[in-house]
Amino acid sequence: MRIDAIARNPYNPREELKAIEEMADSITGRGIIQPLTVVTRSAFLEAHPGQDDALGTAQYVVVDGNRRLSGAKLAGIDDVPVHIDDTLAEDADTLLETALTAAVQHEDLDPLDEAKALQRLVEVHGSQRAVARSLGKSSGWVTQRLALLKLTPALQRAVEDKKLPVEVARTVGQLPEQQQGPAAGRALAKREQKKTARTKGAYAVSTQADPAGPEAAQTPAPRSTGQVSTIAQQDRATDHMPWADGAAVMDTVFARLDATQRSAFILRYFQISRGVDDVATDMYGELTPENRAALAAILEQVAIQLRQEDKG
Repeated sequence: MRIDAIARNPYNPREELKAIEEMADSITGRGIIQPLTVVTRSAFLEAHPGQDDALGTAQYVVVDGNRRLSGAKLAGIDDVPVHIDDTLAEDADTLLETALTAAVQHEDLDPLDEAKALQRLVEVHGSQRAVARSLGKSSGWVTQRLALLKLTPALQRAVEDKKLPVEVARTVGQLPEQQQGPAAGRALAKREQKKTARTKGAYAVSTQADPAGPEAAQTPAPRSTGQVSTIAQQDRATDHMPWADGAAVMDTVFARLDATQRSAFILRYFQISRGVDDVATDMYGELTPENRAALAAILEQVAIQLRQEDKG
C-alpha cells in the first residue's frame, strides 16, 4: 500500500514516537518484516467523529505500527505491507484496547504512556481486574503500572529521563507522596551498593538478614547529587524502614507487634481499603493460579471461623 494513503492514529497510546532513526535504519537494511495493521478511514471516523482534519487525505489509519510507519517515511519507502481489519474499529474503546495490546505485546511502549493508556482502559472497563482480563495480564501487573501515575512530578520526570528504574518506580508509586522520595533514594542506594559489591567480586549484604534489625542496617547513599538521592540522605538519619520492599516492610512490622496489635493491623488494612475490588487486586498481586486458589481457600476458612466465633 502507498505510504501516503496511511495516517498515524491520533489516539495512539504512545504519545511520542522515539528511536525513529534506528527504525528507519532497520527498515532500510531488512525491510518491514511485520505488516502494519490498519483500518479504513470511514471505520475510524465512525469510532472517532470529527477527526477528519487529523487524518488529512489518508484513506487508512494505523492501529498497530505507528513507529514503523514513521520509520518507513524517514527511510524514503514508498510502499509498506499492511493488514486491513475494520473489526478493530467497532468503537473508540476497541481501537484504544487494540493499540495498547499491540504496544504491550511489542514491549516498546514508554512506561508512563503505558500507564496513561491503562488508566483510560480502566475508565472504559470499570475496574482494573476487567482490564487485566482483557489484556491477558494479572491484576497485579495492571496495578504496578498504574502506580507510576501516583508518583510525584519529580519522580515521573526521573522515570522519563531514565534516572529512576521503572521497577523501583512502580513500587515507590504505591506509597504516600511524602514517602516516595526517600524510598526511591534508598532503593537506588541499595542498587548502587550491589553494583559496587559485584564489581569488587563480593556479594551485597542483605539488610533484612542483619540480626541487629533494620535500624542497624544503614545503606550508604549513592554518589549521585540528584533530587532523589538528596531527599533520601536528608531522611536517612530518622527513617530506615525499607519502604520500597513491601515484603520487608511486613516482616519488619510484624516482628514488633504482639497478637492484639497484629489483629488491629490487619483490620485497619480492610478499613482503609476502598472496597472489594481494591482488596482483591492487592490479594491477587503476581500470584500463580495455584497460589490464588490457596489464598482464597485460606480466606474462606478464616471467614467461617470468624462467623463461628460470633455465633459462639
